[in-house]
Amino acid sequence: MILQDKNILVFAATGAIGSGAAKTFASHGAHVYISGRDNDRLAAIVKEIRAEGGHVDYEVVDATDPQAVDDYVNRIAQSAGQIDAVFNAIGGRPKDLGYPQVSTMTTLDDFMIPMQVIVASQFLTSRAVGRVMQEQGTGGSIITLSATLSGMTAPFMAGITAACGAIEAMTKSLAGELGQAGIRVNCVRGSGMPETRTIHETMAGNAELMGGQPPQMSLPPLGRPISVTDTVSTATFLASDLSSATTGQVLTVCAGAFV
Repeated sequence: MILQDKNILVFAATGAIGSGAAKTFASHGAHVYISGRDNDRLAAIVKEIRAEGGHVDYEVVDATDPQAVDDYVNRIAQSAGQIDAVFNAIGGRPKDLGYPQVSTMTTLDDFMIPMQVIVASQFLTSRAVGRVMQEQGTGGSIITLSATLSGMTAPFMAGITAACGAIEAMTKSLAGELGQAGIRVNCVRGSGMPETRTIHETMAGNAELMGGQPPQMSLPPLGRPISVTDTVSTATFLASDLSSATTGQVLTVCAGAFV
């Protein structure tokens, strides 16, 4: 098992990607520490992982709250002895993040929501874990999450697209800064995953703005869209020692749709 005995934090673990990552990390031998804002959903994920023999603990933590993030990370570092990797899967429903929306009619406040929520959270969790990993002196892996919007001309998505680009740029800067301590920082950039609520709500919103039916997702060169499992598998690789020479990278999971 490629994550045997590693202690890995998963923030925003109640969504499709976060919960998938937690289950996969645990199945590969990691002790997973999951957090989110929905206590009942966290407890259900814990039950699933433990039923499969996995090791997991959870706390209710708001990944956008600086003090809550710092306190939580410090508690885990103290109790676990070491943090080996972190994955922040924070997202949100399109309507709560201000998209899709006609850009010329978008307020500055609405445009900034993805930056204030998603980018800020990625920074907070990376900062907190990076600090602990520096103190440990044993290196580690920080994994951020983006989307292929950063490489597209997607209409009505200015705010969330800007956030994706910001996460990727921040990832590279952190890799340069933390690399001296043996800390790897990489980003998983996924394309649309049809089984997620986010992609369905986004496509429906775009269709409404364009006055038609939701467009059909065209198939990429591999002949199928990616899945949550594909995205999570890439994060698993980055959390493992198999990626020991990989840092500052944005790994695109898209079945060949973007090259």
